[in-house]
Amino acid sequence: MARVCIEAIVREQNMAAKGSHQLPDPPCFPVEVWQKIFELATHVPYTLVPGLYEKSDRIRDQHSALEAALTTKRSLVLVCKQWQYMAMCYLYRVVLIRTGLNLLALYHTLQTYAAGNGSLVGTRSPGHWTQRLDITMDFSDESKCGELDRCVKRLADVIKSLPKLEVVSFAIPYSFGPEGDAVIMPSRVLDALRCSANSLRILDWSGEDFSPQVHQFEDLLRDLPYLRVLHCRQMVWANGIIPSSILSSLTTLAVDGFVERARHPGEGDLHEACVSLKEFIYYDMFYCLPRGLFIRYGAYLTSVKLYFTLSERFGEALDLLNEHCPNLDRFTFCLESLFSLDLPRVETWSFPRLSYLGVKLEVLHPYGFEFKFLPHLRNAVPTLRVFQLICPRVVKELLKGPFSVSTLKKLNDLPFRVEDDQGNLLSDRLLRSDSPSGRELRKHLGK
Repeated sequence: MARVCIEAIVREQNMAAKGSHQLPDPPCFPVEVWQKIFELATHVPYTLVPGLYEKSDRIRDQHSALEAALTTKRSLVLVCKQWQYMAMCYLYRVVLIRTGLNLLALYHTLQTYAAGNGSLVGTRSPGHWTQRLDITMDFSDESKCGELDRCVKRLADVIKSLPKLEVVSFAIPYSFGPEGDAVIMPSRVLDALRCSANSLRILDWSGEDFSPQVHQFEDLLRDLPYLRVLHCRQMVWANGIIPSSILSSLTTLAVDGFVERARHPGEGDLHEACVSLKEFIYYDMFYCLPRGLFIRYGAYLTSVKLYFTLSERFGEALDLLNEHCPNLDRFTFCLESLFSLDLPRVETWSFPRLSYLGVKLEVLHPYGFEFKFLPHLRNAVPTLRVFQLICPRVVKELLKGPFSVSTLKKLNDLPFRVEDDQGNLLSDRLLRSDSPSGRELRKHLGK
């Protein structure tokens, strides 16, 4: 869909370039009103800075919503010359490159404007409006071995033409390079990213392929002085220490795992380093918890998210947080199912003094063990203000399942909010549910 949208815009601009290049007459309606309408029609929450700071762990889940917004933007731009002029900044605010054809179309558009032959003379290159770039190309499908270098060169040129990038995401699936190995990020792409060094705030390198070599990655991070959020598959450290030059501005660090390396450069003295780290997100599914990180940086953390599903490691994680994270306020964890935890064992856990507890479940148990877990939190976490089920799929299943008036009463009697994935009260969602239980509940309450 994104490919069709971009190619359609390129065709429209090329046709316009053959005709009149003059700026269109201003619309009779005030431009500011049109801009507000375009903003409301195309806005996707939490996808740009600063809103994305709160949802940075969901970057890769936003592509469908961004593609839907791109369809609307394309319709706006193709209405007429006036709308094209007014809506161009919305079209190019977020750029998605999913195929080689996407990349080629965008490359030609930016090159055309750079040569002064854009469809509207006197307008700046649309690349100056781009704040977010998402690259999800699958090289095993879109590039033959002989075309890889050409794609990389175009990608580097495109990135250089987007000088005000604030968010960059490489969510590239695993593919096979010319030697049957994973594709290594060429240095020319890293150099292109340095062109946005002063504006780049969020860098997501959580894809399975097209990653830079370790030393190249560290060098790049040192050249991004205002980077606040970093997602990467692996972070190299020594004795639990991350280079202070990276931590000086970083507030959120999300990793799949850590790799120990002797004589790691730039450790410095932790007490002398300026540490801004506030949030740590961990995705490792197989190895032990990064005890060294919690020991050295736990005092700085106010938010921790642990996305592994092994319930037997959850107690160990709580012990680490209690011991090394005295300022922790928000904690999010992932489990296969709360039913996998027997209640007597849950009651022995000691939670930190949290105001927010988020849970991502892989499986929703049909007997409502999730609701039996909540009363325990009343005494276990007296500071708790919000308990949230953060998985949309699980919330949908919950709304379809059986629930009763007593369930609603138990939720409302709790001293903290129980929220769905969107931050709404779960009791309100249950009451509005179109399931048989929801209809029966409204009938019972006379609503």
